Amino acid sequence: MPREVRGACPECGKETVRLSPVPLVVVCDCYKTCPSCGSEMAPYTPDLSPSTYGPIEGDAARGDTEKPVDILYRCPSCGYYSAQKPVEVTLS
Repeated sequence: MPREVRGACPECGKETVRLSPVPLVVVCDCYKTCPSCGSEMAPYTPDLSPSTYGPIEGDAARGDTEKPVDILYRCPSCGYYSAQKPVEVTLS
C-alpha cells in the first residue's frame, strides 16, 4: 500500500509531497525562480577572461555579484544574478 512521503526544501521551504515508492531524494526547482521579482531565471555564461574575475559592479547589478564565475543564472526581467544551485530535498 502506497504511503505519503514528504520533505521541505532547505533553501526556500517549499514542501514536496509524493506517494511512495518514489526516489527518496528529489530536486527543488526554486533555483529557477528569481528571488527579486519571481520571474523564471535564464542560464548565464560568465565572461571567463581573467580581468572579469572581480566583482560585478554598477548600480543595476544585484544578486551574487562578488564572484562572477560562480553565477549560473540571470533574470531576464530585472537583471538579478544568481549562483544558487539545485537543492536536494530528502523525503521521509
